[in-house]
Amino acid sequence: MRKIQTSSPFTFICVDTFKGKFIRTYKKSGLHGYKRYLPLKTIFNLLEKSNIKHPMFLRNRLTYVDIEFVEGKNLPEDFDRNIMAGIFCSTVFELSKINYKSVIKYVPYTNNRGFFSDNLKHFMIVMDKLNNYMTFERIGLRKDMIVSLANADIDNTRPMQFIHGDIHAGNIINQNNDYYIIDWEQATIGDLAYELAVHFVLTGYDESQRDVIYERVSQSLGINKQSLVNDVNVYIRFEITRKCFLKFNRAINLAKKGKPFDEILLDGYKYYQIICNKLYIDDIRGTLRSLYRG
Repeated sequence: MRKIQTSSPFTFICVDTFKGKFIRTYKKSGLHGYKRYLPLKTIFNLLEKSNIKHPMFLRNRLTYVDIEFVEGKNLPEDFDRNIMAGIFCSTVFELSKINYKSVIKYVPYTNNRGFFSDNLKHFMIVMDKLNNYMTFERIGLRKDMIVSLANADIDNTRPMQFIHGDIHAGNIINQNNDYYIIDWEQATIGDLAYELAVHFVLTGYDESQRDVIYERVSQSLGINKQSLVNDVNVYIRFEITRKCFLKFNRAINLAKKGKPFDEILLDGYKYYQIICNKLYIDDIRGTLRSLYRG
């Protein structure tokens, strides 16, 4: 039994067996007090009504849930971006068709603005527990970067929808040229712009490829393209800053346990240099300055 810890509302514990088949077992952890996540069984009940290929929900135990283990290979980081965009757009379109009215009780907001504010509020709770502000200042991270986003004008005319929240190459399994979307534990009812922002942060597209995705999504769902672009840029600011805080906070805490701080910090910079390269931005400090300029 291989134990792995992750930072999600459900902690992935191990790959095990159930009735002779491999399964992925999760512990219900409820990390960070996030109320916006849906119960896993509810997520998979909704997915059963879609054409999205996904693992099967197997059983719900007192503190654990078991999900089918999908055989196949994760898509490589350098996977063809045109095919990746097609998988992403078709998944988003299928998710948009799911009627979520029966599960709206699980989320404490009723529109995109509320979804965005809820994300900010809960990350502020996390930040208040970090207590490493002086070191953050040294590397160019400031708490007011997150606070400044509170006045962002998120479009409420765009309808909320069921979103995965973490679509990237590592969460897509190729099984004999059938593509399965896995790791649904962060799925919720939320803003389509957030879905695109997370995908863009984790997947390398050039400007023209991103524009094709904007065009396909806005046309297929009948939504305003420019408004979508504007809101995705706001969420990208939030996601990059959030990831920077969490990554460098981890580095600081590891250094406190005796590991070389400079070495850990360098790894953090390398990780975010990769993200900057995916977004075609020069460096992490330049990223933060450009994202928050003006």
